[in-house]
Amino acid sequence: MQAAEATRRECWRCRAESGAALVCPRCDAIQPLPADADLFAVLGLPRRLALDAGDLEQRYHAASRAVHPDRFQTASPRERDLSLAASAAVNRAYRTLRDPVARGRYWLELHGTRLGDGGPQVPAAIATQVFETQEKLEELRAGGGTDIRREVEALRAGFAARVDALRDELLGLYAAANGNAPSLDDLGRRLAEIAYLRTLLGDLEDATQEGLRGTHHRH
Repeated sequence: MQAAEATRRECWRCRAESGAALVCPRCDAIQPLPADADLFAVLGLPRRLALDAGDLEQRYHAASRAVHPDRFQTASPRERDLSLAASAAVNRAYRTLRDPVARGRYWLELHGTRLGDGGPQVPAAIATQVFETQEKLEELRAGGGTDIRREVEALRAGFAARVDALRDELLGLYAAANGNAPSLDDLGRRLAEIAYLRTLLGDLEDATQEGLRGTHHRH
């Protein structure tokens, strides 16, 4: 993928230099986007992890209005197709970049790294708590009563708080980089732990609900 600053394109309609713009600055024609379009470039942003939320919001709404399919209902088939593709790209870029976790995962992808390539692994920082949680889950699934369910719910609350703390750490990491690329290892470690915790929280939710159903059934 190319960074926004390095993208050079010519408008398909008027042949003016359109750069990375979604819409030609001369004739307002929507420009075709490559399949691997840089999501930062889609919203006219420099490629960096630290983003201003207000600026991102404004760029999203402006881009969404400019390429919205409703504006091109009577246009040529090509322009209608370009509008649909551009609108989808704008929505994807906004969904990805507004969330610090999704943004971090996308950043890793831009740099040739994907989470989960080596399979799920218990993060070392929470290995003890995970082992304890697995034991409690087994007890709950085996018919553990109210006390066990409360312990599981307390563990779930603790892991949810850990996810929130990790999100804050990500924002701090992005800000500290000051426009430079943070360590991919640091970023990947935090994102991997968040991914693991989210899966674990889903398991805890399922087990707790199943435990409640079992309790109601016994009564």
